[in-house]
Amino acid sequence: MEAVREAWTQHRAPEAPEVLSSLRVLVETGLRGRKVATTAGALTARLDPLLADAAPAASRRKMLAASHEERRRAKVAVAELRRVLDEAETRGIAEQFSQTSVDLLRGPDNDPADLSTRADFESRPAEYRSILADIIGRDLPATEPLV
Repeated sequence: MEAVREAWTQHRAPEAPEVLSSLRVLVETGLRGRKVATTAGALTARLDPLLADAAPAASRRKMLAASHEERRRAKVAVAELRRVLDEAETRGIAEQFSQTSVDLLRGPDNDPADLSTRADFESRPAEYRSILADIIGRDLPATEPLV
C-alpha cells in the first residue's frame, strides 16, 4: 500500500506505470489478502488482552511477585491462549499469513515495458480502481481514466 501511495503522490496519474505496477501486487493478492488481514486483526484483538493477563506466567519470579488475582488470571489466560493458538493452527492461519506475506513481498514484475501489468489491468480495471480508491481515500470519478 505504501508503494501505491508513493507512486500516486509522485505521479498523481492513475495511468502512470508505477501506480499500476504497485497496484498489481495488491490486485494479485486480492480478496484472499483482505481476508488474511481481517483474520490477523481479529486474532490480534483476541491475543492482546490474553497476553497481558498471561504476562506473570512468563517466569517463576513474576508469578511469585504477582497477587493471587493476577496469578489466577494468568492461569486462565494461558489456558485460553493455548485454545486460541490450537484453533489458529487447525485453521492454517500461520500458513495463510506466510503465503500472503510472500505474495506481497514479491513486488511488481520487472517488466520494463509493463506489458503484462497493462494487460492485467485491462482485464479487470474495476479491481484496480477499487483498490486505488481505498488506498488514496477517495473515489475516482468514472470519467477519470486509469490508462
